[in-house]
Amino acid sequence: MRPTAGTKNKEKKESAAALPQKTFKTAKMELSDQAPEKLSAYYAANPQTIEALKGRLKENGFEILGTNEILKGKTVVTVTNDTLKKSNTFLAALNLLVDGTDEIRVQNPSYFAAAYLGDAFHYGQYKDVLKALQAALGDMYLTADMMDYAKLKTYSFMPDMAHFADFVEVSEGDDLADKVSGDNGKNYIAYTVKLPDGALLVGHKMRTHSNKFLTKIGETKNAQLLPYQSIIKDGKAYMMDPTYYLALSLPLLTMEDFMKIASTPDDIGLNVGRAYR
Repeated sequence: MRPTAGTKNKEKKESAAALPQKTFKTAKMELSDQAPEKLSAYYAANPQTIEALKGRLKENGFEILGTNEILKGKTVVTVTNDTLKKSNTFLAALNLLVDGTDEIRVQNPSYFAAAYLGDAFHYGQYKDVLKALQAALGDMYLTADMMDYAKLKTYSFMPDMAHFADFVEVSEGDDLADKVSGDNGKNYIAYTVKLPDGALLVGHKMRTHSNKFLTKIGETKNAQLLPYQSIIKDGKAYMMDPTYYLALSLPLLTMEDFMKIASTPDDIGLNVGRAYR
């Protein structure tokens, strides 16, 4: 006998319930139109199996773009929806880390929108996305990875380092979209998503040893900052400067930490660039 939809949903709930529930020591997410003084880069929630999580995300209006193991036992599920796509930026794809049986972490769209959209962003703009995430994940909690809200719009790690708009051109040509959808796509691409303005957002698989920079600085719990992204538009492929994106995504990063992974920005560039050869 084939399982009914009701049976499948029951199995998902039982699967999630079988996982240990975590006691979070931070505050719960609050939905508001009033910007807080500090904003959490991520929200954490109780663990679910990957399949149960994907099912609940779909039920709440998300499209699953890809599922990628970043490090052993740390799998990132990437999603989008119409609201995210309308940003026409790197924000169009959102990552959730399934960290074994410990927790789920999701990128906070408000945090990254404040950094990427500048004056076009107003706090509360992504409330519906957060509501949908909450419906899929249950209660969501702040993490220690916080930054002053006022700093995000013009953020750089140091005054003389890259800002959001300092993109790195990766490749140029009329066949870039074909390259990431051909054999290169099978080997090097985590996902692609077409944006309303005609651009193509690309998520890149990195070599396993490249992802280990997270281990060097004790940030494996934030593996949801990957896959790294590029955007194809008007015959050019470009990415955010890794020194900007890594610092933005890891707000507790120190200069000492940065020195430990000094080769990582160039390594990311090589990993992204191979998809366009």
